[in-house]
Amino acid sequence: MRLILVLIVIIAIFAVVQSKRHNCEFGEDGWFDCIIDKTKDEFSSMEPKTSPETPAAEAPAAETSTTDSAQ
Repeated sequence: MRLILVLIVIIAIFAVVQSKRHNCEFGEDGWFDCIIDKTKDEFSSMEPKTSPETPAAEAPAAETSTTDSAQ
């Protein structure tokens, strides 16, 4: 029971802090979406940019013998 109460308090504190940081007014339409979406945007902008994947190595071209074509 204590664990559930502690989790509820932590979630409430998170909601209040994020609401103040993002200027979301409690009770307005989309309040929860305002908090969650802006928080996701913050974390996604903090992730390092990944470099584009390098293409797979190409198979070597078939070798042609110059001596065979000369004959």
